[in-house]
Amino acid sequence: MTDNNTLVFSIALNGYQWRYRNHLRSHAQFAKKFNYHYQVVTKPFFSKLGIECCWLKLTLMHNALLAGYKHVIFLDADAIVQENCPSISSILETGKDLYMVKGYSNRFNSGVMIVRNSRKVRYWLLKVINNRENRVKPDNDVGWGENSHIIEFSKGCSFIKELPQVWNNTYDINLTDYIRHHNFGPLRNGRLDNLLHKTIFCVADRLVRINNFFTKIQCKPVRKDLLLIETKQIIALYPCFSKCVLALAPLKKSIISTSLKAFKHY
Repeated sequence: MTDNNTLVFSIALNGYQWRYRNHLRSHAQFAKKFNYHYQVVTKPFFSKLGIECCWLKLTLMHNALLAGYKHVIFLDADAIVQENCPSISSILETGKDLYMVKGYSNRFNSGVMIVRNSRKVRYWLLKVINNRENRVKPDNDVGWGENSHIIEFSKGCSFIKELPQVWNNTYDINLTDYIRHHNFGPLRNGRLDNLLHKTIFCVADRLVRINNFFTKIQCKPVRKDLLLIETKQIIALYPCFSKCVLALAPLKKSIISTSLKAFKHY
């Protein structure tokens, strides 16, 4: 029987579907082990958001919480879940709704996010999303993506719990960890792998530029709400983000519209 109250999801677009297929397989095995519902987002294959498609993790997480999941676990595509990883029930605490690990820079890394559904965390997610185009303080800036904003808006939040490094190991090769994250840190130092990632990033950025160029030639306005557009597309492709699979009743349209209205000002 599936624990339909817990969703584990990953996002693998712009070639990550192929590069991290083994990592994604470990996510599915972890979910199966504890009877969690699992979903990997691999469509659209190419995201018009380019490398900024990482913001989709927050919009999809917010939608999943509105849909009724009690817990939502996000795993970056380049994170591999070890066979010894326990259930999240082992780390849940009263009054703590968001669980993350600090990386090698001693700042929160958003590659592994464990969320317990609450009004506070849903509001926090919207706050981060709605400040997407605003600059963060230099001490919180990682250069791109949503992680900078998560670092900035996590400060002073009493409902956020810092987890031990074993839950998102980004730098200790000798650590007996639960989740090993091969991000832009010490655990990913192979020349070929780094070259591959630079290529993926450059291609994604170039495709976005080409798409915007032809959009202008065709005298079409460049849409500034691409995050909203792609979130809608993914919700249509993957129903688990619009309704908790536990609920058999038809989804009320207000669930999606309430969530997406908050993003319209992008």
